[in-house]
Amino acid sequence: VLLRDVQALTLRRGRYTAARRTAAVPQLQCTGGSAGCARVPEAVQCYNRGWDGYDVQWQCTADLDSAYRFGQLEVSCEGYDYPDDPYILRGSCSLLFRLELTEEGERKGKSPGSSGYYQSQKGSSDSGSGAVVVVVLLALAFGVYKLFLRNQQPQQGPGDGDGFQGPSWWSHQAPPPPGFKSSFTEGSSFGTHSDHGASSGPGFWTGMGAGGLLGYLAGSHRS
Repeated sequence: VLLRDVQALTLRRGRYTAARRTAAVPQLQCTGGSAGCARVPEAVQCYNRGWDGYDVQWQCTADLDSAYRFGQLEVSCEGYDYPDDPYILRGSCSLLFRLELTEEGERKGKSPGSSGYYQSQKGSSDSGSGAVVVVVLLALAFGVYKLFLRNQQPQQGPGDGDGFQGPSWWSHQAPPPPGFKSSFTEGSSFGTHSDHGASSGPGFWTGMGAGGLLGYLAGSHRS
């Protein structure tokens, strides 16, 4: 068929071209664009709008949603005997095209309803940063708690009343903190009152203070 005599082409999605010298290809081939290739139309009609001295000028239309439009178009047909043969193989034409968004499509893409993915990503990022803050606060509270426990270790004499020599660390403890009676650190032969008094005193209140601080900071972050 003489290419210049072809007045119209109807190309369908999922159909392949006729082929003689080359392999068959899909009649409709989307090559990208701002709208992507998820909305390829069922059928496209291309009309011969004239000859420019070298090739036919085609105008193509399809039943597209108002949010989409054709971008760059290229009709390609197989030359019957050689690539530039003015006669083509009947049924060998295909259309390469790009799908672009119209102004309406761009507005729809920027609407709040279309940003759900971004919002969900942002929410997960916020929750992740909140978890990091909680972990850091827990580590700080634990460090303060251990520091107070170390500074508030009980005092124990080098030996008990029966002449028993205690472990070396008992004899190198710091004196009891101000406000604590010596009876809290010198009672039993094995330092039982010393251990319980020191641990249940400042350790308990320090833990409560650190826990209260942690709860306040975590609550502030969530709000």
